[in-house]
Amino acid sequence: MSIIFGFLIFIATIATAILYGVAMHGHWNDKGDGKALWKPVFVLLAVSGILMINRALTVEGATINEAFLILWVMVSIGMFISMASSRFYNLKYKEKGKFSKISRTAFIIGFILFLLFAFTMPGTNVEENAAAKVESAAEETAKNITEENDEAELALEKKQLAAEKEKEEKAADRKAEEEKAQAEKEAEEKAEREAAEQREQEEKLAAEKAAKEKAEREQLEKEQAAKETAEKEQREKEEKEAEEKLAARTENLTAVELYRVVDGDTVHVIDKDNNLLKLRLLLIDTPETVHPNKPVEPFGPEASARMTELMSSAEVLHIEYDEGAETDHYDRHLVYLYADGVSVHEVLLAEGLARVGYIYEQQRYLLDFREKEQYAKDNRLGIWSIPGYVNEGGEGFNSEKEEAAVETIPETTVDQGSSGEDSAASYNFANCKELRAVFPDGVAGDHPAYQPKMDRDKDNWACEN
Repeated sequence: MSIIFGFLIFIATIATAILYGVAMHGHWNDKGDGKALWKPVFVLLAVSGILMINRALTVEGATINEAFLILWVMVSIGMFISMASSRFYNLKYKEKGKFSKISRTAFIIGFILFLLFAFTMPGTNVEENAAAKVESAAEETAKNITEENDEAELALEKKQLAAEKEKEEKAADRKAEEEKAQAEKEAEEKAEREAAEQREQEEKLAAEKAAKEKAEREQLEKEQAAKETAEKEQREKEEKEAEEKLAARTENLTAVELYRVVDGDTVHVIDKDNNLLKLRLLLIDTPETVHPNKPVEPFGPEASARMTELMSSAEVLHIEYDEGAETDHYDRHLVYLYADGVSVHEVLLAEGLARVGYIYEQQRYLLDFREKEQYAKDNRLGIWSIPGYVNEGGEGFNSEKEEAAVETIPETTVDQGSSGEDSAASYNFANCKELRAVFPDGVAGDHPAYQPKMDRDKDNWACEN
C-alpha cells in the first residue's frame, strides 16, 4: 500500500511541478493560455495533499505532519520561483508587479500549510486530537473494514459456492457432453466396425463367389475342351471308320448312272455296260407313292423327293451287293446305294423318311441302319412324328386310307350277304394264279387273302407281279 501511495504522490508532484512551470512560462510571455493552467495547478496540488493525508492515515509509520511539511516545501519552492521571476522580469523589462499576485498567493498557501505543519507536530494538542481522530477513524475504518471483510467473505463464500456449483454444473454438463460424445464416438466406431465387417464379409463372399465362378468356368471350359476333344476324336474316329468302311466298300462297289427315281426305295440306273438295272434298296422301306393297290402314304412324296435330290446332286453313284441273292423275283437288283460315297439308306433312315424293313438274308449293315432309325425315332422325325403310323409289330405302315382300300372287295368276288366265315373262305386261294384272278397285283401281308406260302421273296406282299 505504501508503495502505491508513494508512486501516486510522486506522479502528482511531478505533474504539479511541470504544469506550474508551464503556467509560469505562459505568464512570462503574456500568453492567454497560461492563465487557464493555474486552476489545474491548484487541483493537482490539492490531489497531492489528499494523497499524502490518506497515506498518513492508512500507512503505518506515516504522519500528517510529514504530509503538510512536503506540501509547504512544494508551495515555498513555487513562491521562491515566482519571486525570482518577478525580480528578473523587473530588471529586464523595467516593469514591476508582474509576478506579485502569484508570489502572494503562494505565500498565503505556504503560510497556511506551515501553520498546519506546526499544529500537527508531535506533542501538540492538534497532534493528539488528530491522533485520536486518526485512531478513532482507524478503529472505525477497521470496524468498517472488518464488516466489509465479513460481508466480502460472506459474499466471496457465496460467490465461491455459486462458482463451485456452477463449476460442478459445468463439469456435469461437460461430463454429460463427453459421455454423449464418447457414446456417439463408440456408436460411430461400432457402426464403422460393423460396416467394415459387412464389407469384409461381402468382399469375402464376392471373392468366394468369384473363385467359385472361376473354378466352375475353368471346370466348364475344361469339360468343354474335353468334350470338344472327345467329339473331335470321335469325329476323327468316325471319319476314319467311314473312310476305312468306304475304302473297304469301294472294292465291292459298282459305278452306275441315274436313269430315274421310282420312289423312296426303288431306283432305276444304268451300269457301265449300258444295261438298265432296277434297284430295290436293301433293309429299308419308305411310304408308298406309286403302289397300284395303296394310296399315297404320309411322307411318301417327301421320301421320293429326297431320293431324287440325293441322286440328282451326286457326281458319282455306286451300288453294292450283299451276300445271298442279287435279285428278287421281280428281277430287281437288291443293293446298297451310295451317292458320292454317302449311304442313301442311312440318310433316309436318319431323317425319318424310311424305316428298317425287308430283313432277309442280306444284313451286312443292319446294325448301322438300326442306329440311324433309332435317332429319327427318338427325335420324332418324319414317319415317327405320327403316333402309330409305323407298324412296329410287322412291316409297312398303318394308313387309314390303305385299310379302307384293302377292305374294299369286288362285288363279283364277294357275296354282300355272306357271313364272316364265308368271306374268309372266299379268300382261301389255292395258288397265286387263283389270287391274281381276283387281285391282279397281289395282296399285302395284312390282307385276309395273304398266305405266307405265296410270298416267296418274303417281302410281305404275296403274288405280286
